[in-house]
Amino acid sequence: MTQLTSVTVKGVRWTYLAGAAGIAVQIPYAAAMARLLTPADFGLMALAHLVLRFAHNFAQGGLRSAVVQRPSLTGRDVRVIFALALTAGSCSFAVIWLIAPCATELLRGPAELTSLIRTAALILVFMALGAPATGLLSRGMRYRAIAFTDFFSFVVGYCVIGISSALLGAGVWSLVYGTLGWYLLQALLPYLMVRHSLLPLFDVRAMHEVMRFGGKVSVNGFLEYLTEDFGKLVIGRYVGVTAAGLYDRAALLASLPLQQIQAAAGKVLLPAFSRIQNESSRLSASYADCAALTTLVLFPLWAVIGASSEQLVALLLGSQWRGSAELVPVLGLVSALSLVTQFSGTLVEAIGAVGRKLVISVVQLLVLVAGTALALFLGCGVHGLMVVVLASQLVKQALFHAWLNRLFPATRRPVAEAYAQAAGLTVLIWVALWSVQGALEGGCPVALVLAAKAATAGALVLGCLRYGAGLHGVRVARERGLLPGKLSRQDLKEAC
Repeated sequence: MTQLTSVTVKGVRWTYLAGAAGIAVQIPYAAAMARLLTPADFGLMALAHLVLRFAHNFAQGGLRSAVVQRPSLTGRDVRVIFALALTAGSCSFAVIWLIAPCATELLRGPAELTSLIRTAALILVFMALGAPATGLLSRGMRYRAIAFTDFFSFVVGYCVIGISSALLGAGVWSLVYGTLGWYLLQALLPYLMVRHSLLPLFDVRAMHEVMRFGGKVSVNGFLEYLTEDFGKLVIGRYVGVTAAGLYDRAALLASLPLQQIQAAAGKVLLPAFSRIQNESSRLSASYADCAALTTLVLFPLWAVIGASSEQLVALLLGSQWRGSAELVPVLGLVSALSLVTQFSGTLVEAIGAVGRKLVISVVQLLVLVAGTALALFLGCGVHGLMVVVLASQLVKQALFHAWLNRLFPATRRPVAEAYAQAAGLTVLIWVALWSVQGALEGGCPVALVLAAKAATAGALVLGCLRYGAGLHGVRVARERGLLPGKLSRQDLKEAC
């Protein structure tokens, strides 16, 4: 195992440990806030986030990715990037402050939405100022520090500040305060760990050089924002804030564990890919291995979430969120496909081919806009919109793999096999969980049904790990040291 591979594996372990810890606190947090606030509160915050994400990528300016991806980085470069961060964050805040009333009118939201947007816009400043330090941590592969920052920021920002504010009757503002606390710590803690210079350097030529890469990342991120949040925008405008709140919580429940996995691995893979960006054979092998691992993890996990959506909503969110349950399966599949594609996008960023990623995002957006217009014309409602979102994600997936298969021809067969194996395991898990529900529904408590489904899924996964040596993803996990070379019966007993 090479030194880079060893460091990357350790990074994956640390970030996944932090991700597991994050899920352990995010689920109780989501359950508590779902009972302290109303769907309309979450709908308002979802619309505010929708507006903020408009400037999110421009505030950050792709600066974190620029720090990580640059072949060489000097102290002067860091000062230039910090100057860009200061400028981008301040300008983004000013723009959002000015357009907040117009955005409220466009979304047909209540007057309070303007104040929410303007206050929450401070996160754009925090995010921009923290980008250089966060990028330096990633570039140095300091994954333990990144994992600590993520976990500590969530606990203090959302759990302490957010829940305390909700208990004190702050309503929707508790979501704003929690979010501000999280972003502030996400900027402050990395800086305290790297202590880069805070003296900005406004060198126009150097700033232009950084922006050539970071600007493409920002534009692409903006297009991804449009494609990811288009459904929320349409629902908020044409259906209302309560429906937007139900959609928002359904999306959270569908994607929470999936996003933790993607975020953890994404923090590790960009710096790792960047270091071998000129080694085609290693990039090719890494792409095939990532496809095998991510599909084998994300698709079966989606099956567990989708097949258990009714029980998850009832237990975690409560009866007032019942309307979210029917949206979870489709949104979960969209999230799984999106996150698998993001690994391909990380590879594209690492080799500097952001223009290709930009073209694919434009095509996806065109499909989404055309499909949404047709769904609204036909009066298909929320369910029709879900089909359009899923179709656009499938188009994006197909385009990414078509291009990467041309770039790395040797990966065509192993990637196809990985998808087929993951699909087979996903179908097996879904059928098994629906069989469990059919056998227990009626008089059994919801918690018992969910526990039985979890036990069934766990048994299938452990069996796959024990006897699935022929699966590409399992084989890669063992070769990379993410799993023991062989799982014994004692290992399975301890896992159970």
